[in-house]
Amino acid sequence: MVYSIGRKSPYDTDPVNEVIGGEAAWANLQFQNPETVDRLAKIPGRMPLGQGYPIAADSGPRSFLWKSTSKSPPDYAFGNNSVMLISSRFRDLVEQYEPSVHQFLPVEMYNSKAATEAFDRFYWFVCCTLIDSLDPEHTTLTWRGEYDVRIEHDLRRGFWKFDHDASPPQRPVYSLNAIGSRHLWRDPYYNRNHVKCSDTFGNALIDAGLTGFGLLHYEQGWSLTAIT
Repeated sequence: MVYSIGRKSPYDTDPVNEVIGGEAAWANLQFQNPETVDRLAKIPGRMPLGQGYPIAADSGPRSFLWKSTSKSPPDYAFGNNSVMLISSRFRDLVEQYEPSVHQFLPVEMYNSKAATEAFDRFYWFVCCTLIDSLDPEHTTLTWRGEYDVRIEHDLRRGFWKFDHDASPPQRPVYSLNAIGSRHLWRDPYYNRNHVKCSDTFGNALIDAGLTGFGLLHYEQGWSLTAIT
């Protein structure tokens, strides 16, 4: 099976929390190598952190407000899955399985905007792997476009679409052949805003007791080309 990683707060009500500096703090966020980035990742309004490409190390917010001393920030402290503010414990687990593959941009955590010292350091997690990971032989989602046509950056023309009205219900099936030995990735054609992970990594995340994560399980299987 394959896990999709989401966020689930351990608290009934989260403390006040925000990027210090607001929208202005995001203004200089940019890709490390923009010439290698596909055009879909550059669509206005899409968060660069969630597109599967490295980010320029000196760009983006570097301080965060977690306005509570009684509720500690969980290991997945803030974000919408395109954006993932995570702890050093998650960083260390990722490095255990995929050393030097992904980015972790440091963020100083403060309990108030007037504080002169950070109480902890968290990281923007930038998943730097893109995999065309669905098995076209077994996935029953609808492909919108021309699957076998390639455009710039060797991308397929189109994307997978989940039809909520389909009967029987549609299902994505992930390809072990495409994923190989990799553990964390984003898929450019299906739910790119969610990081996917291997069973091995997902189970390690659960066993480590990391907080703030919500995991969803999907099917996986060998593609027909892998069997033959």
